[in-house]
Amino acid sequence: MSDFVNHPSHYEEQSIKLEPIDFCERRPFCEGNAIKYCFRAGHKEGSSELLDLKKAQWYLNRFRFTRTALRMSEEETKRFVNLVDYLARTGGVLGEAVGSYVKARKTNYYDFWILLDGFVRDRIKVLETDKALYDQTIGEEK
Repeated sequence: MSDFVNHPSHYEEQSIKLEPIDFCERRPFCEGNAIKYCFRAGHKEGSSELLDLKKAQWYLNRFRFTRTALRMSEEETKRFVNLVDYLARTGGVLGEAVGSYVKARKTNYYDFWILLDGFVRDRIKVLETDKALYDQTIGEEK
């Protein structure tokens, strides 16, 4: 049985030792929430992958386009780059973005958020296309 408060199953089933809160609490609000929604996308009961990724996209946009969003200091940026290794064990768009970031040997903090944004947008397009196809075929039979 899962402990829904301290160790939710939708995070544990990804076989990671670092829970999202361990990472997100060290990030500015919008970044932390974008990561949280990417972590749980497709894993939390009652919430679809598409909905969670749209929420992540909203926070990514808010972070990138709001002038009042907190920015990280150079030292915080270096710590972030060190934490990326922990995120490499995750799946989905988060794991893909981290893999691309590491493979390209990126060290710029903002490059990661741009990569993540691209992976989230691409996955949303796929999910929306799949949903539209479902609605046009099976969904209409209801």
